Amino acid sequence: MTNPEHQRDILTQAEAEARAARVSNTSYELNIHLRRSSATYRGIAIIRCRVAGQDDVFLDFRGKTIERLLVNDSPVERPSWTGYRLTIPGALLRPETTIIVAYENEYDHGGDGFHQFVDPEDGEEYLYSNFEPYEAHRLFPCFDQPDIKGTYELTVTAPPEWEVIANARLASESTIGDGRRRRVFERTKPFSTYLFALVAGPYHAERTMHGGVELGLFCRKSLVKHLDADEIFEVSKQGLDFYADFFDYPYPFGKYDQIFVPEFNAGAMENVGAVTHNEYMIFRDPPTENQRRGRAETILHEMAHMWFGDLVTMRWWNDLWLNESFATYMSYLCLTTATRFKEGWQDFNGSIKNWAYRQDQLVTTHPIAGQVEDTDQTFLNFDGITYGKGASVLKQLVAAIGIDGFREGMRAYFREFQYRNATLAQFIRSLEAGSGRDLQEWSRLWLETPSLNTIGSRWESDGDRITGFTLAQSAPGDYPTLRPHHLEVGLIRDDGSKLAITAIPAEINGAEADVPAARGLPKPSLVFPNYNDHGYAKVALDPLSVDWVKQNLDRIGETLLRQLLWSSLWNMVRDQQLKSTDFLALVREKLPLEPESGLIDGILGQASAALSRYVPEERRLPEFHLSFLANWSALEKAPAGDQKIIWARALIGSAVVPDDIERVARLADGDESIAGVAVDQDMRWAIAAKFMAHGLPGAEDRVAREIGRDPSDRGQRAKLRAETSTPSATVKADAWTRFNDGGYGSLHLTAAAMGGFNWTHQRELLEPYVAAFFAELPRIYREKDKEYQSDYFDALFPSYRVEEGILERSRKVLGAYGEAFPTLARKLREANDDLERAIRCRAFAAS
Repeated sequence: MTNPEHQRDILTQAEAEARAARVSNTSYELNIHLRRSSATYRGIAIIRCRVAGQDDVFLDFRGKTIERLLVNDSPVERPSWTGYRLTIPGALLRPETTIIVAYENEYDHGGDGFHQFVDPEDGEEYLYSNFEPYEAHRLFPCFDQPDIKGTYELTVTAPPEWEVIANARLASESTIGDGRRRRVFERTKPFSTYLFALVAGPYHAERTMHGGVELGLFCRKSLVKHLDADEIFEVSKQGLDFYADFFDYPYPFGKYDQIFVPEFNAGAMENVGAVTHNEYMIFRDPPTENQRRGRAETILHEMAHMWFGDLVTMRWWNDLWLNESFATYMSYLCLTTATRFKEGWQDFNGSIKNWAYRQDQLVTTHPIAGQVEDTDQTFLNFDGITYGKGASVLKQLVAAIGIDGFREGMRAYFREFQYRNATLAQFIRSLEAGSGRDLQEWSRLWLETPSLNTIGSRWESDGDRITGFTLAQSAPGDYPTLRPHHLEVGLIRDDGSKLAITAIPAEINGAEADVPAARGLPKPSLVFPNYNDHGYAKVALDPLSVDWVKQNLDRIGETLLRQLLWSSLWNMVRDQQLKSTDFLALVREKLPLEPESGLIDGILGQASAALSRYVPEERRLPEFHLSFLANWSALEKAPAGDQKIIWARALIGSAVVPDDIERVARLADGDESIAGVAVDQDMRWAIAAKFMAHGLPGAEDRVAREIGRDPSDRGQRAKLRAETSTPSATVKADAWTRFNDGGYGSLHLTAAAMGGFNWTHQRELLEPYVAAFFAELPRIYREKDKEYQSDYFDALFPSYRVEEGILERSRKVLGAYGEAFPTLARKLREANDDLERAIRCRAFAAS
């Protein structure tokens, strides 16, 4: 039976709960046949389970063809199959049921399911699976929900030179008649279907042992020259030791493989014993320490999931945050405790926490522990609230109950729920038992209500001494919850020659709180109510503090405090309390004096966002040019190493005026030079794309030279982006047709081409595609997979036009189609929210 046209491939919470009440004790025996250079693969799935009741049940399966279906040895001649849901007739069910499905399926090329990739450098073929949250049924028929855990016995027949990596150790292998090798893997422990993994191809392998755990590291042959296995193994070993000790629970899954895979949609995926990583963590160009630290955090994040997420799994996706928040918090705790990356919490504040703050201020804000009605909604909740806010709140909780109480609670949690599922309530009860604290009210206020608070201060003095000090807390009108905050208030006094900092513990539960410990202290020059970053809240600086910071930010010796102050200034820009042009002037003046590379990188990202979205249109090009000149000067003066790389990237990013683009090209070509600066391949591609987009002389020759230097998959994507950047009506029309039809062969190639389509200076050329974009959205969201929908929207929404007219078009589509397509509705609401903010920021900067 051939797959009929499927409709929306989703699973609702109600359907999952009803099925979990009937299906249990599940095991899968899978036999997968792979051949080189084939468009399809074959499989036989034997599913054994206990079933209660006599009504029909359904398997999830999204394949090409079902060749045979047997239920308890009875053949089903005409299966009831929607293309993603295979109904098993109730009349054939028994309390102990066996289902056999023989099938053929096509490989996926969108980064989810069972993905096939051919390396353009050497023609080698690579396969890998990616299933979270609801894609395992693309590879094999299954009960694809987290609370029907199963064991897996996998046999794979594949070309003999291929590595085959799965969740368990290899048990045996043999050669069959056609020369392929049959690999049989050990039976696994129980885990959820979305954590199943199958990776195959001529991957390069490196292996070692640590504490009885087999460690494997895999990448494509063409990337071996860039693989720094020693550092990756070092961090992995440090993580395994830390987690086993902290949780008092040895690593539970026998072996631990990490595979860097091409065209991967996410950063990484915590498949049991076979973690897949995005290849951007194999550094093809010289990395900064910040990039290395970010990679280490990702490695440790996925490893933490082996306990929290894999060993114990949420029952349904409304507790997704339990997986991601916990893994994020634990990875930073491990990073700063067990590895050389001691600045992890600073990175947490600059990236993870700021991501959470931005997400929590959008119109689509939601509780950390919210309702998730179906698997499509799950896809949308992989966001800054789930990862960043949840981790920030856990960090705050640990500070309140103590690390010992938290650790004891986690140990009890793993012991009680190992290889099972758990809920938020059960997690909280474990923490209560470990800490001896009642956490119900904390859970209600922090986990079950949306948005964030703002903390400010008021104080009086008699001239030299504080006579009264009050903390003030506010909340948005739509989300008026006031929460308890345990803070340190930083009082910074400037005597003209040096700074003195006094930190005062403080608590606030309502709208105001007196801080008696501040009375009698010297009058401060700067007050920062969230000193040392214990709280999750925006900080409102008082006017005197703002004035002092503008003049003296570079004099503050503490890196974290400087970072927190920059974050507060950035939030003031977003809240129309500080003009974007004034913020950019401050960046140009103060940031070149900053010694901390990670902080420079983060602030330059905010400056780039301000230039693109928050500067009035008539000031945009002049501000870009001023930034370009400042970045060039900073690059000349920057010390060797990371700062040279960071400022060089910023320089190229700020080259928007054609003369500036040609100047960075001269730097890349060696016609101009700055001591210690090497223009790497990624920078070269950025320059080539800008040459194409602006129609500058020699643009096509430049692209040809770069693809000669970099014929890799990265080069192929960069070339596509450059080509669709061309200011030609024919090029744009051809690209638009492909975006909306067959694409460029894979989602990643198509997304790369999309990335070159919209350019602010091509406004007139792109005018026809504004209306076309909004007209196509309903069809894209009806016919395409979720990742395609997301890439299409993010790349082609005309965000380069900060105008009421775009906002009006977007609102009309939201009103007409939002109810039919919830995922589109969320995208539109967030884009509209961002656009409204940008319009307000531009108006404020122009006032």
